Amino acid sequence: MILKIIRFVFLGTIYFSMVACKPAVNEPLRYEVEVTRTDFGIPHIKAADYGSLGYGEAYASAQDHVCNMALALMSTKGESAEYLGAGHKSNYVHSDIVMKALNMPDKGRQALNAQPEKVKEWIAGYAAGYNRYLKDANGKFESWCDQAPWVRPATAEEFMTQYVASVYTITRMSGAVVAAQPPSIEVVLQVPESQQVAALNAIRLEGMGSNAWAFGAKSTENGKGSLLANPHYPWYGTNRFWEKHLTIPGELDVYGANLVGTAGVAVGFNNAIGWTHTVSDSKRITLYQLTLNPEDPTQYRYEGEWRSLVSRDVTVNVQTDDGMQKKTISIWFSHHGPIVQMPGLGWTEKTAYAARDANTGNIDVISQWLAMGKSQSMDEFIGAHKMYNAMPWVNTISTSAEGRAVYLDNSNVGALSDEAIKAWNGRVEQVPQLKQLYLTKGLVILDGSTRRDEWISHPNVPISGTTPFEQRPMIESEFYVFNANDSYWLSDPKQPTTGYSPLYGAVNTPRSARTRMNVHLLEGLDGFDFRGEDGLFSVQEIQAALFDNSGLSAHLLKPQLLEQCENTPKVTINGVSIDLADACSILARWDNRYDLNSRGAVLFREWLTRYDYTATQYSGELFADKFDAAKPAITPAELVQNERSLVELAEAVELLNNQGIALDIPLGNLQKAHRAGTTFPVHGGNRHEGIANLQVTRPYIDSPIFSGANDRLVDSQTLSSSGYNIAHGSSFIMTLSFTEAGPRAQAILSYSQSGSPGAENFSDQTARYRDKAWRDIHFEESEIDKHAVSRLLLRE
Repeated sequence: MILKIIRFVFLGTIYFSMVACKPAVNEPLRYEVEVTRTDFGIPHIKAADYGSLGYGEAYASAQDHVCNMALALMSTKGESAEYLGAGHKSNYVHSDIVMKALNMPDKGRQALNAQPEKVKEWIAGYAAGYNRYLKDANGKFESWCDQAPWVRPATAEEFMTQYVASVYTITRMSGAVVAAQPPSIEVVLQVPESQQVAALNAIRLEGMGSNAWAFGAKSTENGKGSLLANPHYPWYGTNRFWEKHLTIPGELDVYGANLVGTAGVAVGFNNAIGWTHTVSDSKRITLYQLTLNPEDPTQYRYEGEWRSLVSRDVTVNVQTDDGMQKKTISIWFSHHGPIVQMPGLGWTEKTAYAARDANTGNIDVISQWLAMGKSQSMDEFIGAHKMYNAMPWVNTISTSAEGRAVYLDNSNVGALSDEAIKAWNGRVEQVPQLKQLYLTKGLVILDGSTRRDEWISHPNVPISGTTPFEQRPMIESEFYVFNANDSYWLSDPKQPTTGYSPLYGAVNTPRSARTRMNVHLLEGLDGFDFRGEDGLFSVQEIQAALFDNSGLSAHLLKPQLLEQCENTPKVTINGVSIDLADACSILARWDNRYDLNSRGAVLFREWLTRYDYTATQYSGELFADKFDAAKPAITPAELVQNERSLVELAEAVELLNNQGIALDIPLGNLQKAHRAGTTFPVHGGNRHEGIANLQVTRPYIDSPIFSGANDRLVDSQTLSSSGYNIAHGSSFIMTLSFTEAGPRAQAILSYSQSGSPGAENFSDQTARYRDKAWRDIHFEESEIDKHAVSRLLLRE
């Protein structure tokens, strides 16, 4: 393979930029780092110190994602609307207001000052490397933000602000914070209910999820640890993954991925440990119901006295067609946190709701990822979690070379007293709506009038008011542990776990269809067994299980739907008789998979998504039988016997017919990634369908590189005029096996390494994802040298 840039030989602008950054005579170099790119544009970054490591890391990241890096920096400074306008349904305005109301830049400054010296050096080097790239490129990025005024040099404080803001949940609920205004005051800034609904969904981070499988010594063919990392993250924007290999000889050697613009490896491996994350079902936000003064809705009762809410006036600049405008609004706070408003949880004359975020004060996420990446044993790895307690809203699923499989929910939640939990349990059992909000929306609503429901402080806890490490779920297995975004309860299905705070999620309750499919694949239930005759997993069998693309919802419900169809082949809707014979014949031939050539998948999807998502988990609307906690993977399973199921199928048929879409159209003809004018068919399924390989489609995607249609067809939940537009799902997909010769890994980054449409690595892995073609990860130095396509030595 021909190297594009040979070490110590510099070409074109690279050469001249190095001359420009050359230090004065006798002045020592601050930064020196080597960046070797292997196939698919993966950078292997080697330096002698953390500052130089960050320098190369940021420079290489900016080469691929300067636009998204700048976008994230601008957002956390509260300047998005100033440069980009109000945004879709004023989302940029809402975000800017909340970033400023929470004084996020000040929090970033304080957090940086509190970091250990090596982390300070790392982030300072990161900022310097980013700025160096901006200087070398001189505004010509060959991407969608060329010459944009908001792509500017950044400080270490600004990058730290970005990291601090990313761990919060309340920042993702900006519509709810801005919407909360006293009932007696004229509303200055209207927040559409859809934005308040989005805030409600953001509490559970519904735009992100994951599967994770960690295999112990008794479940793998070679008796060592194996891992599947399968984060479900956005295909667009600042929450994309970027792959990297970071090395400081004798100090650090870790491979994996992290979100664009973030230092370190969040999901990955070293020579001893492999790990990944899933979004936890924990309740990082607790809501406090405030009882208001009948004479003043800005006062609330606390311990028998009236306290006044505090307002903070925030002004943001908004770019409009008529020039720059200023928007000023008051954001309101109780001592718990900001007042929020969401559907059914409004600010009335009697009641308001305040939100407390457990990640307020979480400043150690970079330090914890570093400690995890340096760990040389599972005990050290667990110790990193205990030391920092900094994983904001994710579980960690890990395995070691010797085959210890461990699940940790190290996410931060409020520490409640036994008395507070008992009182909350009593209210939940008495008020069905509270239980429903807890189970389906992740809401915990506490009594804001009493000290009893305050979070309690434990000694030696890094974040005041949060649970100590010993009270966070941890499960170890010789076989396997897994998670698919439900609570810890079934992360070892062989030994279900209970006994932790309800803020870590419900137990003995129905699981999502995707969690149940994970168990089917791992346990080999109902014919979903990929382990072969030995009953043990190889890497190839793990990969085959993930990409099998079978849907559990179809597996359970379709046979019973077809029985109903056979008994009632015609249905009348809106006075028109619909013959279901062809539709049911197509569904009968379909193999329940969501592959590119799957015929019947589209029809079944349009039927199933006419039901609310919660219907695929709980009995009543779709399932007739009750959930059995002793059989959580296989219950409920029986389709409700009523007219609705066939009526919904008839409406799905009519929708497709009216749009000129064949009932048996292959899924790949409609489900696509539309990126910068190029489309790729995408396999996988959505949340309703109970498929491990999740790919969520949305009719609206806010991205300058999205080239599909931002509309939604009437009577469909997810179908647009450009098909099913992929928004988020399987992203950095990695399998890892420890062997006698060391770690061996393969991966696919579904949306590819670069975010620049003209780049060589903009869509190369998207094609491999389409073809289910895994690629080798190069970890050892000899392999890196063998597969190198470019080398770059950066000095300053």
